[in-house]
Amino acid sequence: MSWNGASEEEATAAIESQSYDDLEGQCWATGSMESGIKGILKYLQEQGIDTSDINPDDLHSDVFGPKEATETVAQTGTLAALGEKIKGVENPEALVVDTLSTIHDDWSRGNAKKFFQREKKHQHMPIELIGWKEAKADLLFLKPILEGAGVEVSDEQLQLSYYDRVKAFQDAHNAHTTEEIASAIQGGAEFYPALEGQTEITDFMATPEGAATVAQQIAENGIGGDTGYQAYLAVKAEQGGE
Repeated sequence: MSWNGASEEEATAAIESQSYDDLEGQCWATGSMESGIKGILKYLQEQGIDTSDINPDDLHSDVFGPKEATETVAQTGTLAALGEKIKGVENPEALVVDTLSTIHDDWSRGNAKKFFQREKKHQHMPIELIGWKEAKADLLFLKPILEGAGVEVSDEQLQLSYYDRVKAFQDAHNAHTTEEIASAIQGGAEFYPALEGQTEITDFMATPEGAATVAQQIAENGIGGDTGYQAYLAVKAEQGGE
């Protein structure tokens, strides 16, 4: 529905009549959904939550269906078990935002060729710099997993959690103004590890002109142009949070 403009009826008919590979060729969702699974498990493990009882093959089957084509999807209950672990974290919205970052990082690693093909070079920056509108686009791949796991999160709280992360990132890197962001960008893969090995991109960003180009796009179309974040900062200032 999102990629092809299909109605719900048309999408349902396609799902019921086409193979997984045919559907994947239309929406290219598998890679990002697998990144979502990886990101959730990574966050849980970083929070000290034991995931050793989550069988990766069973989890994969619950999300995508069995490895071998069958008439029905073999639900194992592993996705529901994962959901209980997610509900046990202190801040589920922070888990979701961190997982969105994992999805975005994997996209950045796998789509280096797009950097010079399009104007949207700022998309190849950390999730904290691309703005909430861009960051939340990957919810398209993550929400089906969360819904299957029985996890509900607040869109408003997600946005606030993203802004909390952005502010912490900018403070940590001293990257608040366009000039400061341009200076940070010149660090290449040290600044954004997902660029490791993408020497054409990092060489471009290492130049003052290249860094300024990307920083200006961030200022106009990324976090700098995110009016919600500007309002968030204003509230923080009023609360004495600066």
